[in-house]
Amino acid sequence: MRTLFRTMPVAECEPSPYQIVYSRRRSLAIIVRQGKVTVRAPFGCSNRQIEQLLTAKQSWIQRHLLHQQARPHGLNWQQRSEILLAGERYNVIFSRAAKSDVYIDNDTIVILVSTRVAATNLTTWHDKLLNRWLEAQAAASFSMRLQAWAEVMGVSYSKLKLGQWQRRWGYCDSFGVIGLNWRLVMAPGWVIDYVMVHELAHRLAMDHSVYFWQIVSQNLPDYQQAISWLSYYQQELLI
Repeated sequence: MRTLFRTMPVAECEPSPYQIVYSRRRSLAIIVRQGKVTVRAPFGCSNRQIEQLLTAKQSWIQRHLLHQQARPHGLNWQQRSEILLAGERYNVIFSRAAKSDVYIDNDTIVILVSTRVAATNLTTWHDKLLNRWLEAQAAASFSMRLQAWAEVMGVSYSKLKLGQWQRRWGYCDSFGVIGLNWRLVMAPGWVIDYVMVHELAHRLAMDHSVYFWQIVSQNLPDYQQAISWLSYYQQELLI
């Protein structure tokens, strides 16, 4: 692996530094993480190819850099009064009602807690209601999405299980069971697609060999962007 540091010209703003990491890979990828831009390139890739990719992705890079700079740190979702859903930020409103409920009103998620719940338990109930609602959203959409990818990739699986894990987004076991972390419903669709493709690829290669990553890359050439997104937003998803 070989690493270089350079400067990327960006229109109407100061140049942004970027790092090039050369390795034995087949494609170019840009990763924006913790306010830094990294280009992962195969050995032998020309500077012109890298610059063309950076130019094409300039708006995307700046948008992510600005968002990361503005991102609040050290606050949980209830303190921020906002959460991610399908990669978009939603404001959260807490209120009381005769019956507990969670629903979307335009760009706001409303969490209603029954008036029968003691005020001292509100924080716990906010977590419980939101988690239950998010899991239901995942259950309603993941199965059809996973099946569609299985057909595209020409593989099969025995069943889908949704779970909540702190250290993994999914799994595929030797019996063909695919497990997905329901918290992925908070991520953009293209990130969810990556995790599904990753786990389905294990139906063809039960390891992380070169062949395995070739399968992933063939279906999602920009999968590194999804890995970067999950790494950066992990703490917000694991609320």
